[in-house]
Amino acid sequence: MIGGNISGINFAGLATGIDTESIIQKLTELQARPLQQLMVRKSQLNARMSAFDQFQGLVRNLQTAAGALSTPSAFNILKGTSSDTNVVTVNPSAEALPGTYEIRISRLAQAHKIVSGAHSSDTAELGVSGRFLLNGKVIEVNANDTLRSVASKINSANAGVTASIIRADGDQYYLTLTANETGKNSQIQLAEIGGNLVLTPTLKLVTYEEFVRNQQANAALSSRFRSATESIGSQLGISGPPSGTIRINGVDIAIDFGTDSLERIASKINGSGAGVTATVETETENGTTYYRLKIDGGSRLPEFEDPDNLLKQLGVLQNRYQNELVQAQDAEFTIDGFTFRRSKNQVSDAIPGVTFTLLSADATNPKTATITLTRDAEAVKKNVQGFVDAYNALVDFIKQNASFNKETLQTGVLFGDTTVSLVRDSILQRIMNPVPGLEGSLRVLAQVGVMLGEDGKLTLNESTLNQKLGEDLNGIIRLFTAQGTTTDPNISFVSATDATRPSPTGGYEVVITQVATKAKAVAGTAQTAARTTSETLTFSGSLFGNETYSITLDPGTTIDDTIARINSDSRLKNLVVASKDSSGRLVIEARNYGSAGSFRVVSNLAAGPDNSGIGTDGIDANGQDVAGTINGEPATGRGQFLTGNSGNPNTDGLQIRVTATTPGTYGVVHFTRGVADLVRLYTRQVTDIVSGDLKYAKDTLQDQIKAIDDQMQRIREEVSRKQLMLREQFARLERSISQMQSQSARLAAMMGGMGAMSLFAR
Repeated sequence: MIGGNISGINFAGLATGIDTESIIQKLTELQARPLQQLMVRKSQLNARMSAFDQFQGLVRNLQTAAGALSTPSAFNILKGTSSDTNVVTVNPSAEALPGTYEIRISRLAQAHKIVSGAHSSDTAELGVSGRFLLNGKVIEVNANDTLRSVASKINSANAGVTASIIRADGDQYYLTLTANETGKNSQIQLAEIGGNLVLTPTLKLVTYEEFVRNQQANAALSSRFRSATESIGSQLGISGPPSGTIRINGVDIAIDFGTDSLERIASKINGSGAGVTATVETETENGTTYYRLKIDGGSRLPEFEDPDNLLKQLGVLQNRYQNELVQAQDAEFTIDGFTFRRSKNQVSDAIPGVTFTLLSADATNPKTATITLTRDAEAVKKNVQGFVDAYNALVDFIKQNASFNKETLQTGVLFGDTTVSLVRDSILQRIMNPVPGLEGSLRVLAQVGVMLGEDGKLTLNESTLNQKLGEDLNGIIRLFTAQGTTTDPNISFVSATDATRPSPTGGYEVVITQVATKAKAVAGTAQTAARTTSETLTFSGSLFGNETYSITLDPGTTIDDTIARINSDSRLKNLVVASKDSSGRLVIEARNYGSAGSFRVVSNLAAGPDNSGIGTDGIDANGQDVAGTINGEPATGRGQFLTGNSGNPNTDGLQIRVTATTPGTYGVVHFTRGVADLVRLYTRQVTDIVSGDLKYAKDTLQDQIKAIDDQMQRIREEVSRKQLMLREQFARLERSISQMQSQSARLAAMMGGMGAMSLFAR
């Protein structure tokens, strides 16, 4: 029988053709059946991978919450209140201390603002060329400039001033200049340069009347300069620096800005016989040192004349402003009766750790408000609750995704995963166990109200936490954070890293084999007479970045002048301190301890009684770093700071400060990690993107998924090869059948022909 059915495969009959594709489909489906099982397994692994991603995110959330409680500042949170927020507002930091302060404000800081006389147009050419000085910046005015273009030049000069134009009724235009900063020092400096006057007749910003800009009793001060020894012309950036005459108390003094510095001008004034004393004063603001020329008349203010505008360019004199809308003014206020003056209304350096903003003032009846700083227990509770919530979210996730439901007999996608169990148990152990090595009455979280419930989740008893915050704040800080203490006053804990291990009960012993010292240069000869010639001291060495730095000491100066010069120099004063010893010799000592403070100083003069006594051979001053061990493990010294070496089994990164003056054994340092820091450190380790346990678990899952993908690919390739083979076999079968059919047809034709011949023969 040619037709029929075998195992569900239909044959249409060899004579009419075979459904080969149906046969191939059925056969390959049988061979590809394992793909379905592999796809199910891959789907399960992908679900597991997704769950691991969520688990890792929750662990990192716990790490963040623990980190917010792992430093003492998390518990030193203060809140500030003001009795009148229209007068003053307050914002304390973690460094502030609780307290109450009465603030009385008589003046607010103001930014200087002036306005020119009226102009008929802001676009008409001025027709005048010249230069003027604006806050130490040179402004060039060309004949084709307009009021508008001059305003643009001022705004581009970075002079600390904003220029704008006001159009008033009657088509009158006014140029306004407003200082960008508040305070008395914001007073706008304007001075003509050269013979072409542009400020007074053209821009109409000032009048011809003069006044002393900065008067201090019977003394006049210049504007602030960045150097006492650099030429004025160089500091002002004036091309072709001017020279001329200044007149003090009727005495003419020749000045050349091309070569004269503040110190040289002071020297010229002192040698002029004008009956005044000139000095260079220093002042520091926001870490920057500035210099002013001070001309003191003693019993009366000196009389000044300025035919060449040099005193105005120095900022000693100023032409009266055409219109002064707002005076430059410092804030003036008292705190609990102590008087303060500040250039800004936002004050951060009066009460340590507190920033407050002055908002209202009255010179006659000062505005008064009381600011109160108290511990912000609510903020602390919020952080602790955040820690509790982050842990509970992790517990909820594990219950949902890593447990077995007895009723439904269903398991979570992470059920049986040892990594999840290990992480959960390790975190819980760090939360509930007593803190290792911690001394004091508070050693477990339950004592401050953090309890573990029967459901495996944490709860916070706020009343208990409130009580402990009031009774033992330091104990709570030690319970949560990483802390270090020492048993000897000559050593103090500074910091530790994540690599530092908590110390055992006995602590880590500290042995000092070498104490830190400061580099010190002592002159070989005492200076007993004033200099007869100028002297140059040149400094070099590691303290100066292995570069050289020089100062010049003028003739007529004494050892006290030398000391004052070194201690006020913009660079030296931050690196060294100058003094004299009991023999009157000059002593120059590095400010900081250690070898990094080593330096060399040399003079251009042979040591003698009329100079510094340093001499041409120079003096090498070497500082020494502390040296020793912590817990018997090697440590590296930098100045007074001793740090456990990287790779130490226990003290890696542990840093202490050593103030001892002789070698010896100096007690022990205790280092503990509180609950929050232990959890922070552990969760950071397990979520590490390179070596964390969760990274390893996810990599294992990824490897399994890849192995399944590879296996599925091999099966698909095998099925494809099987399909090709079957098609080739069926093609050969079809060809064979076709040949048989052709042969059958020929045979039939031959048989038919033979029958016809037989009939014919009859």
